Amino acid sequence: MAKTVSVDTSKFGKGLFSKRPFRPGDVIFTFTGKKINFLDTIRLGEIESYPIQIEKDLYLHPDEPYCFINHSCDPNCGINDNLELVAIKNIQTGEELFFDYSTSMLERHWEMDCLCNTSKCRKVIKDFDFLPHETRIKYISLNIVQPFIKQSLNDSCG
Repeated sequence: MAKTVSVDTSKFGKGLFSKRPFRPGDVIFTFTGKKINFLDTIRLGEIESYPIQIEKDLYLHPDEPYCFINHSCDPNCGINDNLELVAIKNIQTGEELFFDYSTSMLERHWEMDCLCNTSKCRKVIKDFDFLPHETRIKYISLNIVQPFIKQSLNDSCG
């Protein structure tokens, strides 16, 4: 079990919660898990699969407890280029940790209903390139967008 987080009941079922305070830029933990391809994510199914897309056709199936991190359209964390979960806001002890799933997805067909109910809720979570422009710029400036997505954006811009 990670020293910085714990699993507890969340409005989404289970969630990851901070065991101590963090400031923006602090590394909370590094994701570990098995690397799998897209077909493997389909075989695992929705119930058993919590993949984080890390390349065009490569996913990380996070180990416990990391697989219990939930989505928010107004996240307090993000995943950097080293697969580290970093704080992007001040986080208090006992606070649930969230990242925006769109910062690690670029499949062109993926979406899910959002239940975060924040003031910034988009209602449907889709790939990174469906985010509002200002949100994409913010996430890129915070360095919480997976490298393959940034490369794809560079390739499509020139």
